[in-house]
Amino acid sequence: MDIGVVVPTLNSGGTISSALVSLLEQRVCGVDIIVVDSGSTDATLDVCRRLGVACIYVPPGNMYKAINEGLRRLKNPWLTYLNSDDFIYADAYERLIRLAEDDGADVVYGDGDFVDVAGRFLYSLRAPTPDRLPALFRARLLGFLPHAAGFRRDVFEKLGGFSERLRHVADMDFFARACFLKQRFARESGPAVAVFRVHPDQLSHRERDIVKEEIATLVGEGWGTPGGLESRLAITRWKVRNIRQYLIRWLRTGSISRR
Repeated sequence: MDIGVVVPTLNSGGTISSALVSLLEQRVCGVDIIVVDSGSTDATLDVCRRLGVACIYVPPGNMYKAINEGLRRLKNPWLTYLNSDDFIYADAYERLIRLAEDDGADVVYGDGDFVDVAGRFLYSLRAPTPDRLPALFRARLLGFLPHAAGFRRDVFEKLGGFSERLRHVADMDFFARACFLKQRFARESGPAVAVFRVHPDQLSHRERDIVKEEIATLVGEGWGTPGGLESRLAITRWKVRNIRQYLIRWLRTGSISRR
């Protein structure tokens, strides 16, 4: 049981240690790590050397190009990537891969937690069941964290990797294409497997207009037209499934605003 993980970095010295340690401390499952750096000038590479993690250089410009380069170098039967400011729980890959092997799945995913800059818990995201994924993809929604998922090497090769014409939503495009090509998905229904760190300087937040433009370009076989009844029902079901998390977010926001 093993998995290859790519960690794309660019001046990630403040968070890369947490990300790498979470990979190095995985239980049962063996993990091969490649850090793909795009010219960091801070302590990023020093942290990688101290932890004994291999690094390669890919020119800056597109995170998914860096991820593709790293994934092509890994020879593991299972693959994934982890953003340098996020981390995963110690039993994550063991649970995901064990389920996938038992189920015969090509892609496996689980729930995710969200934390603030300092790592304090904010709220959780409950992932939809596999039968709900096609409608959500048609609504241009990815119902799980990309790094809360793993996929077989042959899925990566069959899809030609992540689209390098996209800067922000190539992960949604990748999993949607896998779904519409009838790859088998399985959801790990236990506790959250991965953690997303929320901070105001995230590139996707700064370039949210580009994100919207890229989502609008996601058309092709299987995608369909967003806004139909099926899409609206899928979004409603997903939000109902996560109603507790929406309430927690609302209460936290209200509490902060009253201070």
